[in-house]
Amino acid sequence: MIPTRMQKKEASSANYRRLPMVAWDKICRPKEEGGLGLKDQEIMNKAMIDRLVHWITEKKDSIWVKWVQKNYLKGRGWLDYTPTTSSSWVWRRICKVKEKMLPGYAAGNWNAQTEYSPSACYEWLKGRNPKVIWYKWLWNEHVIPKHQFIGWLFAHGALRTRDKLIGYGLDIDDRCLLCEQETECIDHLLCKCVYSRRVIQSISQKIQINFPVNDMIVWCTQRTGTKLQQGIHAAQMWGVVYHVWQQRNKSNMEGVLLRPERLADQVIEEVKARVRGRDYKVITKTDLDWLRQKELYVLVD
Repeated sequence: MIPTRMQKKEASSANYRRLPMVAWDKICRPKEEGGLGLKDQEIMNKAMIDRLVHWITEKKDSIWVKWVQKNYLKGRGWLDYTPTTSSSWVWRRICKVKEKMLPGYAAGNWNAQTEYSPSACYEWLKGRNPKVIWYKWLWNEHVIPKHQFIGWLFAHGALRTRDKLIGYGLDIDDRCLLCEQETECIDHLLCKCVYSRRVIQSISQKIQINFPVNDMIVWCTQRTGTKLQQGIHAAQMWGVVYHVWQQRNKSNMEGVLLRPERLADQVIEEVKARVRGRDYKVITKTDLDWLRQKELYVLVD
């Protein structure tokens, strides 16, 4: 028997059970609030519809607004207006958005403390969240993009370590895939694991950076030195997060585990390539001497 369209839809939805790693609401926040800077299309759609609401509120000089006034409002107040059940779906949708936006208007005027625009309306609907302390250390020009994404998941505690997988119902061993000594969680994997600590110690010795032993994110915010030096310190740290996580996955899937010193060399070389590939049009002598000391940058005279 050939399955119907409804049966196909039910089968498709039944097979998709994977939980999202980060909630969509967080993804759609600005980067400084911990998101990826994407726009929430549902809220943006409401903001664009509200542009029509605003035109009616301001009695914009347009044929459409005059038509609405004559055929729907008929002299009644717009903010108090309720559509009839016989109204078109489009008109009822506009009125529904208007009800959502009522707190943003006072005495018929937009009162969100900014000049009205669809983007200002989006910001008002979306609301604001506290800034995260790590955003400028993650989203800086020296950090490699693939390191940024894994670092973003790490900062949200979203990497699927074994403790999380067991919480989802998987019957697996909870021991760390790198050291096999303790329960694998994010805090252990990147701060307390013997393997990870050897990687960090190796980098510290080779480039003379005092890496953290406990909280990596707090360590980033406490860096001293120029903006460039702090950015490169952060790039090294996020490189450690990325490569340790990759080694954890390779250990699970392929049974392969590099020596910590070799992994440390990979992190250092990737950051060196990133720095050397940048065109520093303006750079201070202090930063230039520091880069040369760390063998991160060679200026061709």
